[in-house]
Amino acid sequence: MAGEAVGARHLLWLENLTGIDWEIRGVPPKGAVLVASKHMSMWDTLALYLALDQPAIVLKRELLRIPFYGWFVWKATAIAIDRGAGSRALRKMSEAARAVLAQGRPILIFPEGTRKKPGAVPDYKPGVAGLYGQLDVACVPVALNSGVYWTGFLKRPGTIVLEFLEPIGPGMKRDAFMTLLEHRIEAATTALLT
Repeated sequence: MAGEAVGARHLLWLENLTGIDWEIRGVPPKGAVLVASKHMSMWDTLALYLALDQPAIVLKRELLRIPFYGWFVWKATAIAIDRGAGSRALRKMSEAARAVLAQGRPILIFPEGTRKKPGAVPDYKPGVAGLYGQLDVACVPVALNSGVYWTGFLKRPGTIVLEFLEPIGPGMKRDAFMTLLEHRIEAATTALLT
């Protein structure tokens, strides 16, 4: 895909310019699955798009207004949500996600809703549990350490690790799912940061 080639060149350019390399651990999932990832930098969105097979990315609607980036994610079938719309936003997000899953493509969501600095206190939002419950598909947690090497405009040489963790099967109760998801992501992220 042309977008993947552009993204791969972008990451290669960044590696040559900044000394930032990247490594994937675990197996990137294929097909209709929910992928829930830690989010520390803008690098995450591009790298996960390249690692997954044409994912639809759940993001706040305002991000579509960013020149170039917004156009890229819109073309990549973003699922834009209006955070202020409450349950209506979850219904729209679920409808769009079902359409993507019907195409055999993954859904990518950042459960904290925004980037977090390495070591920051986690703040998982309920939208990921709502989506998981309504879609009845497995959820693959993802840990990473990108925030150590990529902070806004600051770039430090090193290797960013993107780690796909053991999938969480469908059908868990909401609270149990949220507890397990947060535990898996945070424990693996902490291990990558040490």
